[in-house]
Amino acid sequence: MTTGFIVLFAVIGIIFGIGGQFLVRFFPWIGLAVGVALVLTGGWMLRGGAMYSALGERLAARIGERSRSSLRNYLLFGVSYGTASLSCTLPIFLAVVGGSVAVSNILPATSQFVLYGLGMGAVITALTLSMAVFKAAFIMKLRQALAYIQPISTVLLLAAGSYIVYYWLTQGGLLDSFV
Repeated sequence: MTTGFIVLFAVIGIIFGIGGQFLVRFFPWIGLAVGVALVLTGGWMLRGGAMYSALGERLAARIGERSRSSLRNYLLFGVSYGTASLSCTLPIFLAVVGGSVAVSNILPATSQFVLYGLGMGAVITALTLSMAVFKAAFIMKLRQALAYIQPISTVLLLAAGSYIVYYWLTQGGLLDSFV
């Protein structure tokens, strides 16, 4: 699965490394747009909206139909999970890892993306092992916490979106372009 992460982020690294100099000037605007989208989504969820898509379940079921223990399926799971995680962490990803593209060539930029994939894979591996060892206790505690997860995640979504907007307007220099 971690290999799927690494493959995904290496490919993204190569793409950003090749076109990075052109894309760097748009990072603040992309980050600001994502921050605004997070704030709007958090506001919508605060008013009672819910975010759910059965696409992940359908894809997981389809992969599971073929063979539960196939290396190919673990690789595909890593790629799909990496894609989903990238959509959640895009502004931070663009700010931290994407910054390497602005100051270096394709090889160092790609290595930053591979290291990002290794880090994500390490976190998922630790979570998976913890779940395997502490499954019963974890599930019981998770069921107790479910009532609090939606409101807490909504507040965190609003906070993250607000911070991202603040960051790109102040530290990212976008506020200066309006003045």
